[in-house]
Amino acid sequence: MSKAIIFDFDGTLVDSEKAIYECFQSLTRRLAPERERYAKNILIGPPLRDTASEILGPEHQDSLDKFVQSFIEMHDEQVIQHTQPYPDVANVLHELHKNNVPMAVATNKRQAPTIKLIDHFGWKDYFKFIECSDSEPQRRNKEGMIQDIINQNESFYGSYFIGDTVNDGLSANLNQLPFIKACYGYGRDQDWSKVTTYQEIHQFSEILKLI
Repeated sequence: MSKAIIFDFDGTLVDSEKAIYECFQSLTRRLAPERERYAKNILIGPPLRDTASEILGPEHQDSLDKFVQSFIEMHDEQVIQHTQPYPDVANVLHELHKNNVPMAVATNKRQAPTIKLIDHFGWKDYFKFIECSDSEPQRRNKEGMIQDIINQNESFYGSYFIGDTVNDGLSANLNQLPFIKACYGYGRDQDWSKVTTYQEIHQFSEILKLI
């Protein structure tokens, strides 16, 4: 067991779906009530500002900054209480770390709540890199985060990328990494026809059998 792994975060390592949807719907009722159905069905995974813009629609873009800032305040205050690792994640990460498997995180989640959660769960020593949407001054997409991890450490050349959305899969494909699809995550209803998938997992513990 030696090949490195890069993980997505929300929908792959942790389940934050309920809390995020609650925040989206609460803010939409306040700022653009007629758009609430979009908040109920939006895909979790893209960067916050992109998601907020899609929820609000073209007619409410003047509320975008307020939506984003209010979400940050509402979500970050209670992120620990409302986010849990998926079953077996803690044990599997510990096992991988014990076996000297290099690991990293590439996530569209913002850095502050990501680090807060990783510290809370005691995972900080497991990851060589934690790349978030706002880790660098210049905004990067998931493909760029993966590239930066690979460029910083040769252990991640050819590493597995494990994620739950089509964007995760395409980002892995563009970096020529074998993509492992977390079928339990948030991309369940997406069109996966353009993604090349190396393997699928239906629970996190299956990772130990694959690598």
